[in-house]
Amino acid sequence: MKNKYLTIFLLVLLMILPSIFPDNESRYEEWSKSLLCPVCQGETIYDSPSEYADDMGAVLLEQINNGMTDDEIYSFWVSRYGERIITNPINQNLEILIIPLVLISIFILLFVRKLYAKK
Repeated sequence: MKNKYLTIFLLVLLMILPSIFPDNESRYEEWSKSLLCPVCQGETIYDSPSEYADDMGAVLLEQINNGMTDDEIYSFWVSRYGERIITNPINQNLEILIIPLVLISIFILLFVRKLYAKK
């Protein structure tokens, strides 16, 4: 009976480990799908057929193989090309999410307050 639980635990652990510790190939795919090609119109370096995107992909792969963290990779590409190079900058710019939520909350509060003031 204990072996059964141990086996189940090991299987679950084996299923979870790849998501906790991604391999270089999956990190490369994720980063190449989130970096825009500067010479192509709105395409990522993963989808772009240009040689420039291939060169960028080679640099990205070298960074991943050298053990750079995601923050270091992000800083490298943003310092070189600016914030426009990242397809999902909202992950790094929390104020883009917070400011609209605060404004919506204020308007809802004012609306509810005015609604109950009439009664």
